[in-house]
Amino acid sequence: MTYEKAYERLEEISQALSKNDIALDESLELYAEGVKLLNFCNSKLRRAKLKLEDINGNNLEGEL
Repeated sequence: MTYEKAYERLEEISQALSKNDIALDESLELYAEGVKLLNFCNSKLRRAKLKLEDINGNNLEGEL
């Protein structure tokens, strides 16, 4: 899965949960999926930051 697809799905989940018109069980499933996607996206961003630091040879901490 790409970062972009994961982020898009996170937006869909967020919209669905904010409508408050879904059952509790479905809400819990969507929430769990959202947590997994959020962790995936954060991991991708951390790896991208490390790659940029490696490319630049600088510490970019605080800039990303």
